[in-house]
Amino acid sequence: MATTRTVYVFSVIPRLAKLVQEKLPDVNIIEVQHKGTVEEKYNKKVYDEEITALQDAEVLLVDINILAEISDKLPKVKWAQGTWAGVEAFLRNPEKLPAFPVSRMVNDTFSQLMAEYTVGWILIHEHGWLDCRQYQLKSEWQHTGKIAYYRSLKELTVGVLGMGNIGKEVARSLKAFHSEVHAFTRTVPSPECTSKNIDKYWHTGELHEFLGQCDYIVNIMPSTPNTRGMLGGNAFKHAKKDAVFINIGRGDVISEEDLIMALDAGWLSAAILDVFEVEPLPKESSLWKHPKVMLTPHSAGVSRAQDVTEAFLLNYKKFISGQAVSHVIDWETGY
Repeated sequence: MATTRTVYVFSVIPRLAKLVQEKLPDVNIIEVQHKGTVEEKYNKKVYDEEITALQDAEVLLVDINILAEISDKLPKVKWAQGTWAGVEAFLRNPEKLPAFPVSRMVNDTFSQLMAEYTVGWILIHEHGWLDCRQYQLKSEWQHTGKIAYYRSLKELTVGVLGMGNIGKEVARSLKAFHSEVHAFTRTVPSPECTSKNIDKYWHTGELHEFLGQCDYIVNIMPSTPNTRGMLGGNAFKHAKKDAVFINIGRGDVISEEDLIMALDAGWLSAAILDVFEVEPLPKESSLWKHPKVMLTPHSAGVSRAQDVTEAFLLNYKKFISGQAVSHVIDWETGY
């Protein structure tokens, strides 16, 4: 049984240390403050002062991008809980992979936020609500195009790439509206891991057939060597006519160049993007003003203090009782 009663918190998420302390009043919570401006906090690469403050840390609640930079300089850490779902920052620094277990941030509310984003944008696009707003600004009453004729969610086939916690919640939410939901996974899931909300599973070697069935294609895949560029090249040439691509997974599943080619060639009718190859998206990117692109600044599912706290508490209770913590990153698979 672990006896650690001190938790170090090193994160840019506002109020995180305060919430953890409120939930664990008998635990010593030490918040290591970032130095510099908000932008410097996100882009900083040198953490000398902070590393010094973390030399005695055994349990650490930390932003994944920061831990990827400093994990080799933390001699006493026994377990770290990340505040993000994505772990690709570690994969960019393979020489700094931690010797201690690191847990991803997995939380039901976080998954629901991603599902809300997906369903919300499908509705916005199908009903032409962005067009309504533009007509409103011009004081025009228009009842044409998608504003006058749109499809119900139950008439749509939505394909989801990636069936982890988030993918399953997206599927559940769509099924509540009676959509037909297909899933693409790299391997065949075991019976206990299949979802009753999936009408058909597709696997490696069947990507083109999967794309050909879907009105909306939702990527939730993590960034791994096996997923990078997976939708690149002419993959979308096999998509269903007028298919729409929604990316809430990772931006490197397709290059910007290949995505624009797919849009300009008419293989996709639109792209709704929350993640990008390079973030923040450079001002010179063609995606900003492309007529078929709608984008948001990686905000489909944000790491909120209350959700991170909930995920951390569940794992911390396991840790101090000597149980195995959950959602530990497998460095071989990349998630």
